[in-house]
Amino acid sequence: MANYNFRKDLLIGEQGEQIMIEDLKSLGGTYDSNNKTNSHDVIIRYKDRLITYECKTDFYRNTGNMFIETNCRGKESGILVTKAEWFVTYFKISNEIWYIKTDKLKQIIEDYKDQHTFRESVGDVGSNTKGYLIKKELFRNHFIIRTPKDGKED
Repeated sequence: MANYNFRKDLLIGEQGEQIMIEDLKSLGGTYDSNNKTNSHDVIIRYKDRLITYECKTDFYRNTGNMFIETNCRGKESGILVTKAEWFVTYFKISNEIWYIKTDKLKQIIEDYKDQHTFRESVGDVGSNTKGYLIKKELFRNHFIIRTPKDGKED
């Protein structure tokens, strides 16, 4: 995120979430529901199976990093609390969606801690957001990377 204003960031995040939903639908999924708790963001149905997704939107200038949140406002958050099967990040500037199984991302964070930068006190003023900066190019091969439609009507 980049505005450091929760309300503005939330709106952009919801737009990014919609782009991810449309991409998942283009892969044969059917939208089931959204969730406004920290367990997951979206449920997509594939045939008879419901799959949960944690959806993040990054619209900050391209730094070569991916931020994975672990704490916010004095509580565990993000990757530490999600129950989603998949962790998905939409990079608005590069128009890429990066998909990874949540357990695999957690393993990457654990196995390569020395290659990530842990950041504290980022995000909105007073949010005390914490998390890992992961170098995208070092771990790119662990992700499924897709280019969605630009979100505009045809």
